[in-house]
Amino acid sequence: MRHWPFPIAVMGLATGLCAQAPVLQDGATALRQAQRTWTTGEEPLPPLALPSLEVGLGGAGSEGRYVPLVGGEGLGQAVQGWGLGLQGRYVSGGWSVAATALVLRDGGMTRGHLLRAAIAYQWESGWRLALEQQPLAWGSGFDGGDLLGDAARPFPRLSWSTPEASLPFGRCQAEAFAGRLEADRPIPDWISDREARLAAQARGLDLRRPWLYGGMIRAAFGPVLEASLGSVRMEGGEDSAGRAAPASSARTWSLAEVKVRIPALARFAGARGAAIHLSRSAAPDSRALTLTPARTLGGFQLVWDRWDFGLEYAGAAPSNHPGTFTQPAYLAGTSTFGDSLGTAFGREVITRTVELGMPLFLEGQGRLRGVRGTSASPLAPGFWFLQGEAQWRTPTGRVGASLASRRDEVPGSSARWGWTFTLFQSFRVF
Repeated sequence: MRHWPFPIAVMGLATGLCAQAPVLQDGATALRQAQRTWTTGEEPLPPLALPSLEVGLGGAGSEGRYVPLVGGEGLGQAVQGWGLGLQGRYVSGGWSVAATALVLRDGGMTRGHLLRAAIAYQWESGWRLALEQQPLAWGSGFDGGDLLGDAARPFPRLSWSTPEASLPFGRCQAEAFAGRLEADRPIPDWISDREARLAAQARGLDLRRPWLYGGMIRAAFGPVLEASLGSVRMEGGEDSAGRAAPASSARTWSLAEVKVRIPALARFAGARGAAIHLSRSAAPDSRALTLTPARTLGGFQLVWDRWDFGLEYAGAAPSNHPGTFTQPAYLAGTSTFGDSLGTAFGREVITRTVELGMPLFLEGQGRLRGVRGTSASPLAPGFWFLQGEAQWRTPTGRVGASLASRRDEVPGSSARWGWTFTLFQSFRVF
């Protein structure tokens, strides 16, 4: 059961661990490490209380077909170019401040990006309140959370969480947030009926700047079982003429999930931990809170000292999208800057994922992820996806890189390729 302050822990865990994601993607790294820690049944490491500051050199880019960088926090798609990075944190009493900022040169223009930031206060009782822009993974999917994931660029929000409360058979904790998405959200490449949505967007039917808020309750029952219930709603905003969005445009996404540790399997495999996760989620074209039409996901993970291995299957959610749009709608769906806010490839894709974390030479750490994606529609192309990550600590800091490639199988034509990458060298100042 996670019970440490999220904004502090994201920065503290990532700095103190042998990370399994490239430099300056430490928020997503901390989320993946939290999943690994839960599998082994260990207590999360306490956040570091010392101030820190890192500067970095590097860049991110993409080319060809849409390729999400899983755990990339928008790098490669929403954030591209070559330049400088600055990452630091400061903790005093219950207060914590953390930020990661990038200044990148892309296409003859220099752009500044606040990739990640948080101002938080944690009371001694355990209550926490934060204004943050951090990765937020709700759900245990390997390709990012099934309800909210870490492939997209984080969005700004106000969040709060409760201390743990005792139950007759365990303990529980709740968290919630409220934020707002950008005004001009591009229609994602991965979304269904994209051409119809683009046509509707050209007619001014796309709603902008919607509010996004949600809540999650997690309950632990004994040392091996955790259950979660969560919901996210998108509503409000305005159309291209500045008129307020109608109440009927609200959309709700929901999730029910269980995670189970399997100590017997871990002992049989000589591993430190083994666990399975199962979930059902739904995203109806209405404000109804329901688990239909459902998307089902299941997987398991084995964790050794420096190795880990996982398999996962995610079914496609039935599509209720109409073929034409006559009223203002959220044509970009649950996305930000064109990247999916939930599962990285969209909900209407069947995915089979294999993950392998491994040690590398010179005490480095690497990760490989392979995904086979298919669609319930015979007209939609299947694809193969491969992502590799590596990172090493140096006497002065860290160096790391990630590269993802996707090959779409288009019926009746040649295969279409795309790739995305990030590369950074980080130096510790203190």
